Amino acid sequence: MGLQFVTEPDQSGHVIATARLCLTEDRSRLVPDTDPDARWLFCTPGAPISRANAERYGLLAEAESEAEAKQAQQPANKARGRTANK
Repeated sequence: MGLQFVTEPDQSGHVIATARLCLTEDRSRLVPDTDPDARWLFCTPGAPISRANAERYGLLAEAESEAEAKQAQQPANKARGRTANK
């Protein structure tokens, strides 16, 4: 889902949506607006989402896991060490 963390000085804890997200008919989960199960508009791109709602719908865990995955994917150091000069 498209989310980014707010990095403003107030540390409000809100996340910003980067995609249109909709609720399902029973309002139990969020889906993209192109999903056939989408019924109720939840937010548009640029809209702040409270931390409580982000945790409720599992958005915060996705955003944190994406950030952790990017940090974990460090490229291997392929530089060769110096060889002995004989």
